[in-house]
Amino acid sequence: MKNGLVLVVVLFFVLGSAMVNSMNSLSYTFKSLFYGTSLTVLIIIGLVSLYRYFRRTKH
Repeated sequence: MKNGLVLVVVLFFVLGSAMVNSMNSLSYTFKSLFYGTSLTVLIIIGLVSLYRYFRRTKH
């Protein structure tokens, strides 16, 4: 992944979580789905970054 794309995705989910948390008009179902999706995507990005880091240091 390109660093710019990763930065945009991370900012979207981090700032989006803050915005979703502050909006009382949204349903708890939507909030839960957004939090679950953002958590999954951020964990996947972290695991891919760790994999690339350890793969780079082995060679």
